[in-house]
Amino acid sequence: MEDPRITRLEQEVAALRQRVAKLEDQHVAPVAPEPIEPASSIERPKPRPAYTKRKPVVPQPTIKEKRSREEWEQVIATVWLPRIGAIFAALGALFLFSYASVAGLISPPVRIGSGVLIGLLVIALGEYQYEKKRRELGVGLVATGTIVSLAALFAGMALYQFYPPSLAFLLELVVVFIAYGLMLWMRSQALLVLVSITGFLLPYLQLSDDPNLPLFLLYEVVLFAAIFFAVDRLKAKKAFVFAWVIFTIALAFGLLSLTLSWYDYDAPRLDEWSVLLATLFGYGATSFVGRRIQFQPNVPSWLAGGVVILALLILDWSFGALAAILFAGIAYFLAERLKDPAQNGVGHIALLAAVLLIPADELSWTYQLRYLLIAGLIAAFWFVPRARMPHQRLFNVGLYVIFIFSAVADYETYQRLGLSYALTVLAMILASTAFVLLLVRTHHDPVWKGAWQLVLVLAAIGVFTTYTLIIMELPFYRGLEETARSTTLSAAYIVLALVLVAIGRMRTSSTWRLSGLLLLTVSAVKLLLFDLSFLSLFQKAFVFIGFGIVTFIISRTYFKKRKEKV
Repeated sequence: MEDPRITRLEQEVAALRQRVAKLEDQHVAPVAPEPIEPASSIERPKPRPAYTKRKPVVPQPTIKEKRSREEWEQVIATVWLPRIGAIFAALGALFLFSYASVAGLISPPVRIGSGVLIGLLVIALGEYQYEKKRRELGVGLVATGTIVSLAALFAGMALYQFYPPSLAFLLELVVVFIAYGLMLWMRSQALLVLVSITGFLLPYLQLSDDPNLPLFLLYEVVLFAAIFFAVDRLKAKKAFVFAWVIFTIALAFGLLSLTLSWYDYDAPRLDEWSVLLATLFGYGATSFVGRRIQFQPNVPSWLAGGVVILALLILDWSFGALAAILFAGIAYFLAERLKDPAQNGVGHIALLAAVLLIPADELSWTYQLRYLLIAGLIAAFWFVPRARMPHQRLFNVGLYVIFIFSAVADYETYQRLGLSYALTVLAMILASTAFVLLLVRTHHDPVWKGAWQLVLVLAAIGVFTTYTLIIMELPFYRGLEETARSTTLSAAYIVLALVLVAIGRMRTSSTWRLSGLLLLTVSAVKLLLFDLSFLSLFQKAFVFIGFGIVTFIISRTYFKKRKEKV
């Protein structure tokens, strides 16, 4: 028998289904027929789909699988064997020619002609192998044929003098041009590196004792313009770095040749301009190409900017300061155009170089004006928000330390000659004040994390040195004896310690107070170990009573602070 409860539940479920069906029939809206519109040549726009916010795609970490034994075998057979074979084939060809030369089997013209011909045939064979989908083998054969052809052409000029160096240079350029075209077609970084090396070395192979520097640099600029174009086409980041290194060596050769020529005679202005324009080309090419191939960070472009600044410093023109300012503007423009803030650093260094290029004698007011301008640049780099660079503050801290060290080193010369150093001291005041103001405003910023203690120490040293030079540049200080000068400095340090503690008390900053206490301790040690033996009884009484009064005042402030807390 069926359970009556199950029967009742089935009846209730059936009733509920009927009610749901009736409700659905009531809520179905009648579909109105679409109106018939007149025919028109203008199509109605399709309705836009509803906007849905896409979830950010999180890149999944790629796990590089280990190659199997078969894969290693394939790599060795198809990649490394052609490269090794290319090297051995080139060496074998050289040995064969050497044997034929020693045995007298072939005459010199036949040797040179057959060497060039065999090299070109190997290049053609490499192109054929590449068409047959044997990429690495084709690249290796092209590299081998290029080396053999260039070696044969060089031998015909250097060993047998069949043709002049100019003709040998043109023939070698033809071979390099063939390799360049095959490199673009095969999209091979290895051939790009080969073209960079051989093309760079061609002028050195012509055995010229009196090089034409403008012509050499023009050739290198054209060559590496083509190479940087190929780097952009192939997106070859490794070849980009290599090509930049080779071109920088060429620029270094130009700068060295220019410097050595000054010992014998004044270098022509054309040589100087050719060096400067070549360095500017290197900076612009590495900046734009590095941006296009997404080479991050673009260190070659920053170093290329440094080469331009080095060239300006070596040339040392009368208008070199103006040229450095113009180059700084170029660097700032590239930083904005290429979205590379590090280029602003190149601009900063160019502005500093512009100050150093201002013509001035070592013991003149213009020389001290340089320090004032550098101090202004230090303050501007800290507080001007435009043209920021990565690690701007730390860069400026290092610049500040170099500035203080250089100013102190030059002060010895001025003091020995009895000359005024007031303008440089004013520059030190400007730079140190800017440094202290920056630390007061930004001491909570995370930028200083990890370097805060070191920055504080450097700031304290800079302020202490600046304060010492201020005292030593006071008018009455020069007329004092050595003992009186030391006593004056001790008294000045005690006053400064009192001021630092007072500032820390008003700003409720332990850093200021601790700096004052530390300076007071240094003053006490100086009084006891150095000044005590040189002072008269009256001076000892005056200085030590004053020191005691200052310590009582400082201690009184701390007792008052403790009572306020209680």
